[in-house]
Amino acid sequence: EALEKLRTHPIDLVISDFEMPRLGGVDLTRQIKSQSGLPVILVTAREQEHHRRQGLEAGADAYVVQSSFQGESLLDIVRQLV
Repeated sequence: EALEKLRTHPIDLVISDFEMPRLGGVDLTRQIKSQSGLPVILVTAREQEHHRRQGLEAGADAYVVQSSFQGESLLDIVRQLV
């Protein structure tokens, strides 16, 4: 659904969960980056370094861990990327 929305709606930035049912956030990020290059922020509960590295290597512009999540810091990241 997300990929279809990207094709049919003007979007400036994508915020995605790391883990999703059919298409995970890492794979979604790879597809977004290969198709449009839009900025992507991955949000997750996964705190391990190898998960962060996996997301960033897929092309995510930021990786936000939910346990350290603060609304204002996410807004700061969005402002930097848009």
